Amino acid sequence: MFSDNEKYKKLIIRVLQGEATTAEQQEAGRWANMSEENRRLYETYKDLLLLTINDAHSYNTDIAWNKVKERINNSTGTVSTAKSRLHAGRMVRFALPAVAAMLLIAVGIFSLIKRTPEMIKYATTDKIAASQQLPDGSNFSLNAHSAIAYPEKFNHNTREVSLTGEAFFEVSHNPERPFIVHARGMDIKVTGTSFNVKTMNDGEFVIVSVNTGNVVVYPAGSGDNQSSHTALSAGEKATYNNQSRSIVKGVNDDLNLLSWKTGILIFRESRLTDVLKSLEKKYNVTFVVNNQEIYNQRLTARFENESIVDVMESLSLIFNIRYEIKDKQVNLK
Repeated sequence: MFSDNEKYKKLIIRVLQGEATTAEQQEAGRWANMSEENRRLYETYKDLLLLTINDAHSYNTDIAWNKVKERINNSTGTVSTAKSRLHAGRMVRFALPAVAAMLLIAVGIFSLIKRTPEMIKYATTDKIAASQQLPDGSNFSLNAHSAIAYPEKFNHNTREVSLTGEAFFEVSHNPERPFIVHARGMDIKVTGTSFNVKTMNDGEFVIVSVNTGNVVVYPAGSGDNQSSHTALSAGEKATYNNQSRSIVKGVNDDLNLLSWKTGILIFRESRLTDVLKSLEKKYNVTFVVNNQEIYNQRLTARFENESIVDVMESLSLIFNIRYEIKDKQVNLK
């Protein structure tokens, strides 16, 4: 995603045209090195300028700009100033088309630069979004109260999306164009795999759980620093702390991690305290327990796309408990 800072856009053009002072060149260099977005913007401008040159091996922008002007002059037939004054009128007539051509090319370059891909934003309320397809053929499912943003067309180098909330990704394999998820201070980089990303409501933690394949996670902005990378394989997870910018790697032992997506809840000799936590996440309810002994009961069961009422009816029969549902609160007695 390109920066909207017009000051630096204009500064980059001045540098590429050879019109910038030494101080301006240094300022542009510092700005370009501040982030990957800034570097991509600089390279985009440079590439557009080099499109006018047959031999693109040289990256000397001064030479590049001079060749642009030479082509304009040659194509419009501008005559040398050494010509006789008798041809002065013809010189003006030729020079005007040259200026016009220069303006047309400048307008063309700027229109291409400003024609950045439109961002698509998708958000959910209390409903889960069915699987959606991204521009590269990858798919994502979005949990309730979540949002995702991505360009209508990915660039040639990376495939980047931004996420708030929770989503499950199935990424099309492409080693040449890494898929990157920006999730509240943490970046997840893959070339092709499936994984779940969850950002906590308070924004303090981000949890990445790998379903298949491999991913690399790291604090945002540290992608070039290999020491900050944490590699994850299928069955592993990472928890990122936004305050300390630390990553803790572990094993994903939550059978119901994707219950929000699949609609299936599985319990194997699970303590009821863990069962109720899973039900709270799945159905967005809160349990109030009057008798703490209920927590010590264990459950082995499978629920598939059943309502909270159906689940509670089953629990009431198994454990001989009474329940009452009021709004988003479930009272157990």
